[in-house]
Amino acid sequence: MVFWQGRTALVTGSTRGIGAATAELLAADGATVIVHGLDPAEGADVVTALRATGGSAHFVAADLRDERAPDDLIRRTVDLTGRLDVLVNNAGANVFAGTDAADPATWNHALDLDLRAVWLCARAAARVMNGPAAIVNVASNHAFATMPGIFPYNVAKAGVVALTQSLAIELAPRDIRVNTVAPGYIDTAVNERYFAGFADPAAERARVEALHPLGRIGRPHDVARAIRFLASAEESAFVTGTCLTIDGGRSALLQDPDATAHTGP
Repeated sequence: MVFWQGRTALVTGSTRGIGAATAELLAADGATVIVHGLDPAEGADVVTALRATGGSAHFVAADLRDERAPDDLIRRTVDLTGRLDVLVNNAGANVFAGTDAADPATWNHALDLDLRAVWLCARAAARVMNGPAAIVNVASNHAFATMPGIFPYNVAKAGVVALTQSLAIELAPRDIRVNTVAPGYIDTAVNERYFAGFADPAAERARVEALHPLGRIGRPHDVARAIRFLASAEESAFVTGTCLTIDGGRSALLQDPDATAHTGP
């Protein structure tokens, strides 16, 4: 796509899953992609794959739990490419506990990466961006409705939605749009491990899929395509401060096994 030629996109947490799928799409469209993660070997594999198909990519390692790391990550991005047009805040930690079982260390671990790092990366990125530019944050359907034992992950992701609104309002005068995606069940390594914890993983997966009107759980590229849409000033120039839920219709379905449809009095 012509729009992406000459533009730089930084995708945090992009050595696997949703992040890797997003990096793949943006590189295929012509963007120079900064792949980010903790493991240089994994990062090198992603960069090699992107370059093998004609993409332009570099890897930068950073532990975003360190409050100094976001500024350094943005600086290194600009050093490599001379600019930053799109930031995708995808890096996160799946920290699950109950409200009573959790302790302050659990809280800090979740919010340091899932919320504070999102803010610090966005702040650092906005300081070097020239519009039209975009920031896309990855939240979760747990920001809106959750279940026991998902604390404090759900709190952090709800914070990402609120943060997005604040950023969108404040950065709009500079033509920097900020939006969020909220994925539901996505076929990633994290959810594979979740299903593997059941006595019959296939049966549990089938049960979860049946909760979705579209009859399946999502794929990383389902989310990546939505991120690409929100990142493109060509496709979504008048969209900012919003959250796009990507959950196969699950959040629209009344989850009541005893509910009965009534068609008459």
